[in-house]
Formats: sequence, C-alpha cells, structure tokens
Amino acid sequence: MASIDRTKYLFVGVDLHKKTHVAVLCNCFGDVMKQFKITNAPNHFPDFLEDLKKHAEGKDIIFGLEDVNFYGRSLAKFLIANGYIVKEVNSSYTKKKRNKGTNRNKTDELDAKAICMNLIMEYDAHPVANPQDIYLAIKQTLSTRNNYVKMAANMKLSLHNLLIHHYPNYTDFFKDLESKTARGFFYTYPSCEMVANVSTEELTKTLQQYNKSVPKTKAQEILNAIAANGWVDNGYQEERNQSIRSYIQSIEHLEAEIAALEKQLDRLIDETGYPLKTIHGVDTVLAATFIANIGDINRFKHHSQLAKLAGIAPIEHSSGELQNRYSNKLGNRELNKAFYSLALTQIRQGINPLMYEYYQKKIKEGRKKKQAMVYVARRLVSIVFSIMKNKTPYRQPTVTVEAVGA
Repeated sequence: MASIDRTKYLFVGVDLHKKTHVAVLCNCFGDVMKQFKITNAPNHFPDFLEDLKKHAEGKDIIFGLEDVNFYGRSLAKFLIANGYIVKEVNSSYTKKKRNKGTNRNKTDELDAKAICMNLIMEYDAHPVANPQDIYLAIKQTLSTRNNYVKMAANMKLSLHNLLIHHYPNYTDFFKDLESKTARGFFYTYPSCEMVANVSTEELTKTLQQYNKSVPKTKAQEILNAIAANGWVDNGYQEERNQSIRSYIQSIEHLEAEIAALEKQLDRLIDETGYPLKTIHGVDTVLAATFIANIGDINRFKHHSQLAKLAGIAPIEHSSGELQNRYSNKLGNRELNKAFYSLALTQIRQGINPLMYEYYQKKIKEGRKKKQAMVYVARRLVSIVFSIMKNKTPYRQPTVTVEAVGA
C-alpha cells in the first residue's frame, strides 16, 4: 500500500542525458500533462522549475530520476535543495514496464513516461534520492581503483606473452610474476642471452637486491633451467627488452596507485561511520562497493527495499493455486554481486556458524545450491541494513536451533 495519497500529487519522470534531459509531467493516473526539455546545466534548472509550476495546478510534485549520481546528479541536488521529493527509479524496472506495452518505439519522451509510470505504480519500492558528496567520492575512487586493477591484469597477461618468447620455461623457476624477485630478475635480464655469462654468485647478488631473503639455490636453479632449454637469438631484441621493462615499471606503478586508493577508501569508509568491515569477509573493497551502491541508508525505510534494489528479493508469480517465485534480474547487479560474494564467504564452515547452518538447512529442505545462496544473501541484506542503519559493529551470533530459523 502506498504511503501517500497519490491523488494529491503530480509526478515528473526525467529521462537523463549528457546535454539535454527530457521530462514529462503526469497526474496520478499516468496521463501526460506537459513535456519539457531541460539543458543539463545548473543555471537552466530554475527556469525549468518555474515553467513546471505553471502547469502543476498548485499541487505538490514528486520527481523520478533513473540516475542521481551521474548525468542527473546536479538536477537531483537542485530539486532536493528546493524542498522536492526525488526518487531514484531503477532503470531495469522502467525498461520492463516499457516493454510490456504494445508500442515498441523508443523515444526520450516514451522513456520519461515509463519512468513516471514506474514512479507512480511502484512509489514505495524506490528509495529517496540523497546524492551526498561522500558517496560519490567513494564510488569514483572505487571505480578508479577497479579500472587500475583491470589495467594491471591486462599488463601482466601481455608481459607473460612477451616473456614466453624469451624464457619459454620461466614458470619452472618463478611460479608467477607477483614476487619482487621475479620482477627484479626479468627487469635486469629481460632476455636469456643477457644471463649467458652471468655466474651463480653474480646472479645471487642481483636477486638479493630485490629480495634479501631469496634462497641461495635460486640463482643456480634459474641458470640450470635456462641451460636445459636453451634460447634462440632474435632480431630487434633491445626493443623487446624495453617493452618488458616498461610493462614491469607500469605494473608496479599501478599497484602503488591501487594501494594508495585503497587507503583513501579506508578513510572515506571510516568517515561514513558504517562499520561494515566488522563482518568477517568484508574488506575495504567490498565495504566500499556496498556503500557506493547503497549510499545513505536512510533512503530506505525497510531492509526489503534494499533487497529489491540489490535484486535479491524474489519476484512472485501466481495463478490460481499455482504459485512460483523467480530470481530477480532487475536489481543493481554490482550490489547483487557484492552480496553473493559475501554469501560465499559466510557459508564456509568455521567462518559464520549461523549462516553455515542456515545454508545447510536449506539444502536439506531440497533447495538447489543457488537457491540456498539467495536465502543466505537475503539474510545478509538484513544484517548490512541493520549495521548501516544503527552504525553498530557486527557481533558474531551464537548458533541455536531457533537462530537458524526457517
């Protein structure tokens, strides 16, 4: 049941774009009263608001925006500052509602109408927008960190592809390229011929420059492996050597940036006051992912709203005596993935006895593993919601039959 009398309000759905937004003003029945085009610049927002008031018939207005942290951020902050209710409308639900109709055309006006209809029909399901700067800072810092991680991973793959032409069997003496010893060796000797006349003692001294505790037998192990396989002289070797050194330098630079960004995330997380890292398995990145995608927890009145945002609350479909529940694919996929990742940790034996027993209980009831995981994730939504709402650290529960529950 809606918490407001919708007949007393008018509703505005806004389809957001980089330069120009499209908005429609509707009554509570979804009838379009007026369409607007808004230049996405703060100086133009007051004119839009004044024009809107002329057609509002004196009624209060509620706004629905699909995105309040990117193209729609400035407009959302302006409307909130002027005392209006702004709801964050899930774009997946809007798309679903638009596709239900017989009109398969796609225009900005139709998208704005779909947002408006979703706002009206699912008013309570959408959280109130509250685009505070700290949550944007966390989201952007996390995004930068994640991009650097992807870049570093791609560079490591490219470095591996270069090295196998120079050292086909390098994994015989270095398991991977993560250690300082491995990187130091390949930076100093990017190709086999550079090691040809190097003695065991000289190579040991080189390795110790990067890792003082490197085993004394390591140098001989490397030299033996290279001698056993040999190598082929190739042209333009110096250029390829430089590529290897460049990759190693770039990877180490990115890793230093990633570490610095994670420290910055720690500071920002502490500033929010949300003690999510007290949950076993929630590190800096996972805590930042939760906060970046949830934002101000006070936007949600109940943990069921958060579950719906995360796409964890199931969709019910019933007809007569037949009742089915389907997984929800319409929620925030990044948030959904974060809860699933946390659930994987929590169901491990010895980590969280309560969640482990609850997961096993659902399996014994005949649930498939994925279904049981959804039940665990749903309980974790309630836990995360409570921790953020009350800003109290998580306390590991004691397992009892009653605690496992249904």
